[in-house]
Amino acid sequence: MFLRITKNWQALEKVTAHEWMLKYAGKQVYEQMWQPLLIGKFASFYKDVNMAWLWARMHARTTRLGTFEGGFQKFADLFAEKLREKGVEIRLGMSIKSIKKDQASGRLSVDGELFDKVLVTTSPNLMAKLCPELPESYLKGLLELKSMGAVVMTLSLKHSLSKDGYYWFNVPKEEGYPFLALVEHTNFVSKENFGGDHIVYAGDYLELGHEYFDMTDEQLLERFIPAFEKFNPEFKRDWVKKIWVHKTNYAQPVPLVGHSKNIPAIQTPIEGLYFASMSQVYPWDRGTNFAVEIGRKAARLMK
Repeated sequence: MFLRITKNWQALEKVTAHEWMLKYAGKQVYEQMWQPLLIGKFASFYKDVNMAWLWARMHARTTRLGTFEGGFQKFADLFAEKLREKGVEIRLGMSIKSIKKDQASGRLSVDGELFDKVLVTTSPNLMAKLCPELPESYLKGLLELKSMGAVVMTLSLKHSLSKDGYYWFNVPKEEGYPFLALVEHTNFVSKENFGGDHIVYAGDYLELGHEYFDMTDEQLLERFIPAFEKFNPEFKRDWVKKIWVHKTNYAQPVPLVGHSKNIPAIQTPIEGLYFASMSQVYPWDRGTNFAVEIGRKAARLMK
């Protein structure tokens, strides 16, 4: 109740979630409920994450859950359509190698093409690689930010995996499961939206270098199948119609104690160059709502 009421997250970022919850939730509750969740989310960093992160998860969220009809790809497509109607040029599949100041014009050079202002929305690590001319102090701040990667498998199944119609399972890693979360999306959104198929997500937050990043889609599926059989003993390999695997090195920022002092400014020390990422929505966690919020902040600064 205290975490739902208090707005003083600044005090909470001075202590770790591990220490705070152990003290105020009690050893038994912490070890049975909160510790497995922190380990699943942050692996070896779980004792280092500050309490303001957990406060934000509990303070801002409600039991209400919604989805955009057609999914986020549909949302993105419609948004892009509106932008193009306003004259915005969107270039897809472009590879950017460097961003630097053009001394002759004073503008920003993106792989040789000149712009007045540039907004970068990559990971902090990639921002540092793209813009090595940033002052050392700003670069150092980017490179010191910690984060987790993620591997997510999406499956199209002939039959429902959850016999009881459950939507979301948080899975304890200490029990030997090969993923953190199992989500049967069609127990929330009707399967008729997906051609009658049952859509399941199995995903995990992972530290860089984890073996999953090097495994093929089929190897990962073989690793996951025994877990699917635990959820439903009737599950068979031929239930799987198709799989999609997505991997990223930057999926979840790791906010350490006193993290507010480590957040890079949106407006970088290079005139006209701006940076907005998941690591800067703190104390909130990454999510579409907060991506919109930081996008608006960046837009106001760039006017």
